[in-house]
Parts: sequence; structure tokens; C-alpha cells
Amino acid sequence: MSKRVKLLAVAIAAVGVVMLAYALLTPQANTDASNHMGMWGSHTSYSTSNVGLIAISSALIVLALMITVLWQEYEPLPSNLTTPIPPASGIHVAPEVEKTGTSEPSRANASEMDAGEVMAREYLVLRLLSGDERTMFKAIMDTGGEALQKELIVRTKMSNAKVSRLLDRLSQKGVITKERHGATNKVRIKPE
Repeated sequence: MSKRVKLLAVAIAAVGVVMLAYALLTPQANTDASNHMGMWGSHTSYSTSNVGLIAISSALIVLALMITVLWQEYEPLPSNLTTPIPPASGIHVAPEVEKTGTSEPSRANASEMDAGEVMAREYLVLRLLSGDERTMFKAIMDTGGEALQKELIVRTKMSNAKVSRLLDRLSQKGVITKERHGATNKVRIKPE
């Protein structure tokens, strides 16, 4: 949390505490119109404005606590998950793709890409993912772009259900393919 955000949270909390103290320390004296035989006499209570101040100050204090607890700064990828992008000019387009005009690259196109371009593309996908999806994609990258689902369970130390859900999400996003392989699934990073 940055120093600026901390100061903002402290200022909001201080205003809330001052308002709360004022509202609690300034009750209104009420005299009861009925005598009740002298048992109750006068008592103090809080006026509507005091109750409103108490509510507002409590909300400010809760807001300050939420800022301190829930505020998260942007964190770039750790250095072990980043790689410099090679100075390649881009992805090579196969001549048949240029002739057909389709944007769908062929398998020949994937084989024409050098290792640096493939790595750059995988790291770009990695940067766009977050949380557990990033961890799962990185685990697949570390196995050479292809792994069995049961190996990913061991490698990531996640439950079978969680790995299955993450692989389904990555498959829906179009970054991996998943196919049956005996009692498990074989997972591959999509080449295009």
C-alpha cells in the first residue's frame, strides 16, 4: 500500500473518530413531562442529529478499515515469469494463408515460427492471465507446452477439481487444447 493511500485511510478514520466522539459526548437532556412519582426525573438521550452523526462516523471508520485491508497495488509479473521479447519482426504468415485471406494460421505456420516467437507469444498470454490461471499456464509452459492433467495436479499442488476447472477456463479462453488420454487428459498450449 502506498504512503498516499495510507494517509488517506488515516485521515478518513480520524474524521470518523472525531465525529463519533462529538456525537457520543453531546447527548441532549430530556425532561419527562409526566412525573412518574419522581422516579425518573430527567434523563439524557441522543437526538436525531446525534444518531445521524454516529451512523456517518461509523461508516467512515469502516471505510477506512476497508481501504487498509482490501487495497491492492498493481504488481507486475515476478522476474521468474517474465522474459525479454526477442527482436523478431513478428509472426511469419504462410503464403497459403495470405492467398486465402483467412486469419486462421495453419500448422505449417506454427512450425515456421522460431522458438523465440513461440516463447514471446506464451509469455504474452501469461501476462494476460491472472491468479491460478497464470499458475496453471506457467506449469504447462514449464513442461514444454504439453502435459498430462494428473502431472499438473502434482506440479501445482492443487486439487483435481480445481485443476479441471482451471483447464476448462483456459480452454474456453482458447489458449490450450484438452483431449482425453486414457484415464486423464492431455493438455497442450495452442500453437496459434
